[in-house]
Amino acid sequence: MDCTGKGALMLWIDVIPELRAETDTWYAVEHLPDRVGPGGYHCARRYRAIAAAPEYLTFFIAETAEDLASPGYLGLVQQISDQSRRIRAGFRNVARNTFRCVAGHSLGVGGVALALRARRGALAPLVAELAGAQGVIAAHAFAAAPEIRARMDAVRITGLDDAPAGDTLLVEALQVEDLHALLAGPLAPAALAARGIEEEHHGLYALQHHLAR
Repeated sequence: MDCTGKGALMLWIDVIPELRAETDTWYAVEHLPDRVGPGGYHCARRYRAIAAAPEYLTFFIAETAEDLASPGYLGLVQQISDQSRRIRAGFRNVARNTFRCVAGHSLGVGGVALALRARRGALAPLVAELAGAQGVIAAHAFAAAPEIRARMDAVRITGLDDAPAGDTLLVEALQVEDLHALLAGPLAPAALAARGIEEEHHGLYALQHHLAR
């Protein structure tokens, strides 16, 4: 799916061990279906770390960034179940933000992904270069849109202390070795610095669950 022009919500989290299994099921049975159903989002994905901290990355897509804060979504975050409250209390090291997709390339959904956040610098020009790299299935650059998150936070019950996240590059590939090659090449610290990009965080993830309507 080419996300160019669309809105994205991304959430990086750790989960306390005693709630991990319940949280995995909750995401699959309740949380993702709610967002793709009543919340009005087009698709949702949850990833688990191959080599990353925090351990989980959740990714949602809406038609536009403004649609991320749709009436359906805002209704969901204003009224949450007791189970949802308990699970959310087990989140640790949370980073969350809303984004606009400013560049994209897609041949489908890759089984592994690299998420790289930047403190400064333009990520969009990287997309065309990465599109031709070995094993790359998709690459998208997302510009942070904190004003949309602020609309969510004005009504949500939990998560108000979540850390922000900067502009993000998401690259999907066939094999984790393909992503390691990128981290040793065009996404190596020196290569990024030469482009004026200062990395905030990166992690490698395996796709755990994908849901679309």
